[in-house]
Amino acid sequence: MNYLVVFMHPTKDSFNGSILESVVATIKDKKAEVRIRNLAEQSFHPHLSREEYEESYQRYYKTDVVKEQDFIKWADHIIFIFPVWWGGFPAIGKGFIDRVFSFGFAYELEGENPIPKLVCKKASLLYTTGAPKEEFENSGMNEAMLRLIDQSILQFCGLSLHGSLHFGNVIQGTDLERKNMLIDTIDFINTI
Repeated sequence: MNYLVVFMHPTKDSFNGSILESVVATIKDKKAEVRIRNLAEQSFHPHLSREEYEESYQRYYKTDVVKEQDFIKWADHIIFIFPVWWGGFPAIGKGFIDRVFSFGFAYELEGENPIPKLVCKKASLLYTTGAPKEEFENSGMNEAMLRLIDQSILQFCGLSLHGSLHFGNVIQGTDLERKNMLIDTIDFINTI
C-alpha cells in the first residue's frame, strides 16, 4: 500500500506536526510506503491564475503541479492533515486542491456531468480545531465541513473517504490530552 500524506499546516513545530510524525511512524511500522508533501516547506504556490486555469482545459499543467499529480498517481491512499481555519482547509491546502486536482487529471466533464478520474483511491482526513471537539461537532460545523470536502472534492474526483479523525481544543488542551490524541492517531492509522 502506498500512502501519500499532504500536510497543510505552516509549521511542523505544531501539534499538527506531531500528528504528522505519528502518522508517518505508524505507516512505516506497517511496512507500507509513505511519501510526505509538506506544502509550506516546499513553498507550494496556492494561487490558480487565469492562465493556468485556461491551460488546464488543454491538459497543460505547470511543472510543480505535474510533480504533485505524480505523487497522487503513485498513492493508493491520500491522508490530509490540516488545521481547520475558517471552516475548512488553510489557504495553501485549498490552493493545492485548486491547482493539482485539475480538469483532465482529477476529473473530466461530459457536458455538465463530472467524470471522476481518481477512482480506486482512498482518502482520510486528520484535522484539528482550537474549539473544543464537542462544540465544533454539536454546532453542525464538523458535519457540514466533512460533507463539503467529501462531496465537492473527494467524490467529485473519485476518491472514497476512508475515515476522518478530529481533535479539538488542541491549543488549550493539556499535555496528557494531546498525548492521548496521538495514541488515537496511531489507532486510526492502523485501521486504514
